[in-house]
Amino acid sequence: MERSKFFYIRVTGDYAMFTAPETKAGGEAISYSVCTRQALHGIVDACYFKPVLVNVIDEVKVINQIRTHTMGSRALYSNGSPGLNYITALENVEYLVKFHFEWNLAREDMKNDRNMKKHEAIMERSLERGGRRDVFLGVRQFVGFVEKIDEIEYTNSTSFYEDQKINFGIMFHSFIYPDKPGEKLISCYTDIVMEDGIIKFPSQEECLIKNTLSNYTFKYPKEYRSVDEEYEQYMKL
Repeated sequence: MERSKFFYIRVTGDYAMFTAPETKAGGEAISYSVCTRQALHGIVDACYFKPVLVNVIDEVKVINQIRTHTMGSRALYSNGSPGLNYITALENVEYLVKFHFEWNLAREDMKNDRNMKKHEAIMERSLERGGRRDVFLGVRQFVGFVEKIDEIEYTNSTSFYEDQKINFGIMFHSFIYPDKPGEKLISCYTDIVMEDGIIKFPSQEECLIKNTLSNYTFKYPKEYRSVDEEYEQYMKL
C-alpha cells in the first residue's frame, strides 16, 4: 500500500487523562500510565485529516517521568443532587510521536483526490501551525499542544526510561470503525510494552482481544474540498 513519509511531532500538556475503561464504572476514573494509540490518532487527526487518508501511529517516545495527580471533579448524580468524583490523571506529559498516513481504500469515490505530495505538504504546513483544531489529551478539560519536530530531534531526544523495559499489560489500543453505515464498531486491546521509553504499537490485526460493540452510525459528506483547493489555500497562509 502506498504511504506517506514519516512525520514527527511533540505533544505536551499539564495534565492528561487516558481513561482505563475498567475504572469508570463508579463515576470515578484513573488514567492509563501512558497514552493510547487511539488518543494519539485523535491528536494527529486534529492536525490534518480527510476521508481520503488514514493516519497511522507508528510509535511514541515517552519523555517525562510518569507521574499522577488526583483531583476532584464536580458531578451530578442521577437523583439530581450535586456530588464530587475523583479522577487520577497524568501530569506534565511530553510525548514524541512518529506517524504516517495511507490511502483509505474504502473511499473509492475520492480516488481522484489521492495526491501524495500535496497531502504531505498540507500536513507539514498544518503541523507547523500547531494543528487545525484544538487538541485534547484524552478528555476535553485537558488541553494539549502540538509542535512539529524532525527525525533528528526525535531520535536524539532522551526519555526518562532509557535502558528500561516496562510491560503495561493489556491496554485499550484503538477502535476499528466500520466502512459503511450500520456496521459494528470494534474495540481492540493488546499487550503494551515500552522499551527505552518507546512504545511501538502493533497493528489492529495483531491485537490480542477484539470486542464487537454497538452499531455505528455516520453519514458520508455530500461534498468535500479537493486536495487542490486545500493545497492552494494552505500555500497562501
